Amino acid sequence: MKREQAIHSARVYLAEARNRRGERFFWVLLAWAASARRRAAALQPRAQLELF
Repeated sequence: MKREQAIHSARVYLAEARNRRGERFFWVLLAWAASARRRAAALQPRAQLELF
């Protein structure tokens, strides 16, 4: 999965979680969004490390 796809997935999960506020599935969507954000962060290029 590309970084842009992971970020898009996280945004979709967060939007759906806002629509389902008050339901138990809300918490599952938040966990999925957090996982997608972590996946996107892991795919981010580490340009700073390449300088040393």
